[in-house]
Amino acid sequence: MFRHKNWLLLAAAACFAVVLIPVLFTGSSDRTKPSAGEGSAIVETPPAAGQAARQLRIAVSMQSKEFALLQQLKDQYQAAHTGIDIRLENIPDETVYTKLKKAAQLGEAPDIMLLDNNWVSEFAALGYLLPVDSMLTGGLQAEQMEQAIAQVKWNGYLWGVPKNLDAYVMVYNAKRLNEWGDRPPAESDELVALHKQTHKIEEGKYGIYFDAPNGRSFVTLARMLGGAKTVSRTAPIELSDPAVLKSLETFLFTAPEETKQLPKSFPPRSAIWKPWDQLAQGKLTGYLTPFSDWKQNESAAVTMSKIPLPKGEETWKGPWLSGKSFAISARSESSKESFELIRELVSASAALKFWNAAGVLPAQTNAYASGIRNDPAFKHVAALIDQDDAVPSVPQLAMQMTSLQGQLEQLWKGELPFKTFADRTAAEWNAIRPAAK
Repeated sequence: MFRHKNWLLLAAAACFAVVLIPVLFTGSSDRTKPSAGEGSAIVETPPAAGQAARQLRIAVSMQSKEFALLQQLKDQYQAAHTGIDIRLENIPDETVYTKLKKAAQLGEAPDIMLLDNNWVSEFAALGYLLPVDSMLTGGLQAEQMEQAIAQVKWNGYLWGVPKNLDAYVMVYNAKRLNEWGDRPPAESDELVALHKQTHKIEEGKYGIYFDAPNGRSFVTLARMLGGAKTVSRTAPIELSDPAVLKSLETFLFTAPEETKQLPKSFPPRSAIWKPWDQLAQGKLTGYLTPFSDWKQNESAAVTMSKIPLPKGEETWKGPWLSGKSFAISARSESSKESFELIRELVSASAALKFWNAAGVLPAQTNAYASGIRNDPAFKHVAALIDQDDAVPSVPQLAMQMTSLQGQLEQLWKGELPFKTFADRTAAEWNAIRPAAK
C-alpha cells in the first residue's frame, strides 16, 4: 500500500518578476538546480546569553482537538529548546488561503505555514516558499508516503514536508439506513435511490448531504456519481461529459420544482445548521465527509462506509487524496529552526498522537504499523490511498478551485441554471490552465 517513490533565497524581486508569468501560465521556468553547497539549510547563530529568544511564527488551520494537541507539542518542544519562542495562530478554514497568500505577497508570512497540498505548488511558483529538498533527506524523506510527497513536488523540487492525508467517506444515520436496507449502498445508483427516497425537506428530513457549496466536496460528489468519466489532467474534474452532468443533476434536483431550492435541499453549514447534529438526530440519512471529520465526530448513532461508485467500476487511479504539509516562508530568517521544529511535528510519534486525538491520517508510512492499518474504519479509505495516482499538483489547481467555489456560490443563490454553471466553470478552468506546448 505504501509506495516509496535551503538553498539561498529565490532571485531578487526584479529578476523574479521576469520568470513569474511563464511559471504560472506555462508550468515551466528557467530555474536550475542549486549546486552542491547552495542547497544547504541556512545556519543561523543561536541567541547569545541575555539576547531575546528567536521567535518562530506558525500558522495553521485545524479543528479544536487537533489544535489543542499542537499546542501541547509546541509547549514541550519550546521547553526543551531554550532560545526559541514559538507563536501559534489558528486561522479559520474559510479564510486561511486568502490570509496566508496575502501575507506572503506583503512579505509578512509566518515562518511556518501548514498549507493544503493543493496550494503548495502555487505558493512555490510565486516565490513564497523555500525548497526543502536539502533538509528532507535520507531516511526522513523515505518515511513519507509517495502519494504525499508527490503533492508537494513542483518544478523538480520539494516545497513542503507532508503532515497528513485525508479522503472522503460516506457516513449514515444507523437507524435511517436500517429502515432502507440491510447494508450501505454499494453503488452510486443505490445511493441516489436512497437519497430520493429519504429526502423530504417539507418534513425537515434530508437524504444524502454533502458540504455545500464547498468545492472539494462537490468535486468528490461528481467523481462518486460520474465515475471514471470525471477524470481530467487539466482540471479538478471533467464537467463537459453529458453523463456526468446528468448524474449530478439527478442527485441535486430530486424534483423539477427544486431547481431553485438548492439552499433548502443542501443547507450551507452554520451555527444553527450543523450536519453532524442533523445526522445524529436522524434528520440526515447520509453525509459525504472527510475521514478526519468523521473520526472527530463519530458516535454510536452513525455508521461509516466507503464511497460508492457507478455499477461495474472499481476504485480507479485518480487524485483521491487531499492533505496538508508544513512549508517554510521564503522570507523566514529562521529556516534551520523552522525545519527542526517541523521534523518533530511530522515524526511518527507525533503522527500517532494526531491520529489518536483527532483521527488525522499520517503521511508517514511507519506510523501505520502501530495499529492504524488494522483499524476497521481505516479499511474504508485504504483503497483510495492505494489508488491515488500520486501525480504532482499544479500551480493552477488552487486558482481553479477558487473559481469553482465562486460559481457554486452563485448556483446556490439561484443566480445560475445548472447547465450555465457547468459551462462557465469549465470555461474558466480552461482559461486558467497552462497553454499546451
